[in-house]
Parts: sequence; structure tokens; C-alpha cells
Amino acid sequence: MQGYGFNTFGEVVACWLQDIVLIALIFRFSSTKKWVAAATGIAVALGCGWLLSPFCPLHILAVLQASNIITMALGSRLPQIVLNMRRGNAGVLSVMTCLLNVAGNTARIFTTVVLTGDMLLMAGYLSQGTLNTILLCQSLGTVRQKGRAAGSSSSSSVASQQQQQEVMQPVHMGPAGPEPGSSSPASFIMQSAAG
Repeated sequence: MQGYGFNTFGEVVACWLQDIVLIALIFRFSSTKKWVAAATGIAVALGCGWLLSPFCPLHILAVLQASNIITMALGSRLPQIVLNMRRGNAGVLSVMTCLLNVAGNTARIFTTVVLTGDMLLMAGYLSQGTLNTILLCQSLGTVRQKGRAAGSSSSSSVASQQQQQEVMQPVHMGPAGPEPGSSSPASFIMQSAAG
């Protein structure tokens, strides 16, 4: 908080409340003993309360913010980028999700510049924005690959459909059987037997 307006950190409060509900649900539906869940909940609440209070030193907040940059990069984005590079595609990674991540980072960068100018926050948002942009490019590349593959398979399927139609064309029957030049297997067998 450190003197910043609520609009600079308000979304964190909403995320914090969501996390509390998720943790409570995990404890509720797991085999965790109630006293362990209660002790964990109290410890987390006290820790968060201290972090949000004016008693928490700025250097601790700075270290936690810097660790968030490293954790998010090393823990989620970089492994995904490396996996996509090894695979040669982004798999089922959604272009829309990547696009929304990049848009969110852009909004965060803008609000940080306008409202706080905090360089540590800016570094975090820029690094995440860069990694999210790489993921977006990879997912767009995968969509293009699938489009090309679908295009080539559709043209090959058109050719195979034309071949099937040629084979399945009706045999023209004359009074004495298939007419000469008919391309059916039966006419080929009859011509071979006659010849």
C-alpha cells in the first residue's frame, strides 16, 4: 500500500479473497485435519495482514515483488516457451488467452507509468509482458501451421474425392454388357477375359 491509491492495488484484494475461498475449498474437500486447516488459515491471514500493514518494511515488500518476477518467469512462462520450442508448436495453448494476457500486461504497464512510476513493478510487468508476447507469437504460429496443414489436407482430400468419383462413376451398360471404354473393374475383368 505504501501511500499508493487503492486503484493501484485493488485487484490484489479481489484475488486475495478468491485465493482464500480456493484454499478453504481445498481444505474442505481434502483429508486435511480441521486443526491443520485452521492453523494454516490463521497463519496465512496474520501474514497477509502484516504484509498489508504499515509495519512491514519496504525492503521485504521489494524482495517479495522481485521474487514474484522470478517465480512467474521460471515457474510458468519460460518452461512453457521451452516446451513449445521443443515440440515445434504451442499445442492447445489458446490464442485468446495469450492475447488477453498481453492486453492485461499492457494495461498494467500503462497504469504503473501513470499512477505510480514504481520501477520494480514496471520490471515485473515488462518481463511478464515480454514472455506473454512470446507465447502469443508461438500460439499464432501454431494456428498458422494448423491452417496450412488443413489447407494441404483439404486439397489432397479433394484429389482423393475426385479419384473416388472417377472409380465410382456409373458403368454404361449396352445391350451386351458394359460398353467398351468403361472404366469399371467389372469391364476391365471382362475385357481381360475376352482378350
